[in-house]
Amino acid sequence: MSQRELTIPSGSAGAKAWNWLAQSLTQHDQMTAYFEPLIQIVLPQWTTTGYRSKVVQVRRETADVYTLVIKPSGRWPQFTPGQYLEITAERDGARQSRYFSISCSPEQYSRSGNIELTIRVQEGGRITPWLREHFEHGGIVTLSAAQGEFVLAAGNEPLLMIAGGSGITPFRSMLQHLGASKSSRDVHLMYYGRDAQSLLFRDEFERLAAEHSNIHVTFMDGEEVGVISEEHITEHCADYAERLAMICGPTPMIKRSRALLQEMGVAVERIDFEYFGAAPIEMERESADDALVSFERSGLFTEVSAKEPTSLLDVAESQGLKPVSGCRIGVCHQCKCTKKSGVVYNTKTGAYSDTGHEDIQLCISVAVNDVVLDI
Repeated sequence: MSQRELTIPSGSAGAKAWNWLAQSLTQHDQMTAYFEPLIQIVLPQWTTTGYRSKVVQVRRETADVYTLVIKPSGRWPQFTPGQYLEITAERDGARQSRYFSISCSPEQYSRSGNIELTIRVQEGGRITPWLREHFEHGGIVTLSAAQGEFVLAAGNEPLLMIAGGSGITPFRSMLQHLGASKSSRDVHLMYYGRDAQSLLFRDEFERLAAEHSNIHVTFMDGEEVGVISEEHITEHCADYAERLAMICGPTPMIKRSRALLQEMGVAVERIDFEYFGAAPIEMERESADDALVSFERSGLFTEVSAKEPTSLLDVAESQGLKPVSGCRIGVCHQCKCTKKSGVVYNTKTGAYSDTGHEDIQLCISVAVNDVVLDI
């Protein structure tokens, strides 16, 4: 579905007025973020972006994991193995959106016309169980274009993939792609599950490994072997130091795997990772002073603790403000706003900002010192 946005020549008086009005109503330079929710009160499925697509099957994988098989609109663009997308569906008159990795390869999509999203039902969750039940007999959803940078690095350098639980989904897409493209790239997947029954796509991975001598898979039953350890890595992938490492799964597993690999001499720039959920807030500033966060347009300010860092989105909401937000994990960019001064820490990239004027995402930004926000 193709959409157009109203454009005004940059630098004109009209552009300045348009930007002023948009920023007065939202944190964005465009009015889309303001008008879209209003229109959706009358037309819940109306959207300025996205591709209407058909759910053709809900396939059960385990007791708490299922796969949505979806036929995207013919205009939906191609994707790169490892990327994710936003899926939006109407529930009780309101749109609900979530982000999931695409768990099949581009080659499979080209053959079948369908993509797959493999989803774990979140305990106490509102949306993941509802998607399974609501679309059991099909239905219409809206998909975004694929996005994300957790993809295969260019070249033919060997890889060590470490997956935990449903963090296997981007790796399934990558391995399918490597097999279908007859790549000679050497890959070793170490896949951890809480038990043998929770290891997804086991038959498929075993078949890929049998058919392609460059693909190696080690299944790690958590009930038998416990959590990832240095012994596991050296036993099952002795040449780990020669490989680029990629990690995806629950936050505790990613933190432990990254720390292990660095202790084992792997340079931080040779470790790529993607969290399934919000990244942890980790800052080495135990002795730092508390920071003052000022919300300039609202005339509000508050102190935040250096020892208990909190996202700026949570800080704003604690003051009764209601910034536009969406995923809360740094994916959708709905909570983007302008930082006018101060330093923030990006919990997704692990980078510190400059001191001056720049756009930041509230949900993944933490105040390092006094910060002024244009909210």
